[in-house]
Amino acid sequence: MTLSEIPARKYTGYIWLSDKEKPIVLINKTHDFSKVDVNPFIIEALLWNEEEQVSVMVRHSGRYHVHEYKIKELKQSGELVNKEYLPHQLEHSDKTVKKVKFKQVWLPEKDPLCEGMEVLTMKALVFTGLEFENN
Repeated sequence: MTLSEIPARKYTGYIWLSDKEKPIVLINKTHDFSKVDVNPFIIEALLWNEEEQVSVMVRHSGRYHVHEYKIKELKQSGELVNKEYLPHQLEHSDKTVKKVKFKQVWLPEKDPLCEGMEVLTMKALVFTGLEFENN
């Protein structure tokens, strides 16, 4: 997937541009990724669409790595474990970000050290939104 292929959904999350000290926090808003140029570039973006239960994660390491995760599909193939972390430099003019939410994705795979039986292995840490303080 490329930046221009990211669907125009309403997202909650953040987009951190290379020329900014802090990320842009989105609360249920769309973002036009077709307008992203070579400079400034997106260092990182974590986006969550609650309605469709879809997470989009963008990282830049010389080139863009864009991944989309559909939580409904992941629930069918493995186990999901909720994780929460404290935010770093996430500020919004209307709300204070209290926590950054993720789901660990644990999928079964055969393990030669366990007689070929299936064991759960963590395969991804997927962003699932922000929790806000009541202001």
